[in-house]
Amino acid sequence: MYFSGSIFSGEIDPQLENMYVTQVKSMTTGTNLSAEQVQTLYDYVLQHKDTCMVTINDQIPILLKEQEVDRLAADLENILHFFREGKES
Repeated sequence: MYFSGSIFSGEIDPQLENMYVTQVKSMTTGTNLSAEQVQTLYDYVLQHKDTCMVTINDQIPILLKEQEVDRLAADLENILHFFREGKES
């Protein structure tokens, strides 16, 4: 299923607990994230609410300001919810 959040967009496969991220903010990418990686990123974002640096393709750093960090946390929470729903199905 396609997920379009404020910061992250991409294809979520709840059965495989995997997300293929196609966009971060306005940057196009192609990155696979497991449910464990999404959870780790979510935990990190919750601890660093002021600003956060996200690296795309291990090369392009993107600085997220406080409001964007909050939106990223909401995106990640929604993605984790899809993973949990997939386990229950």
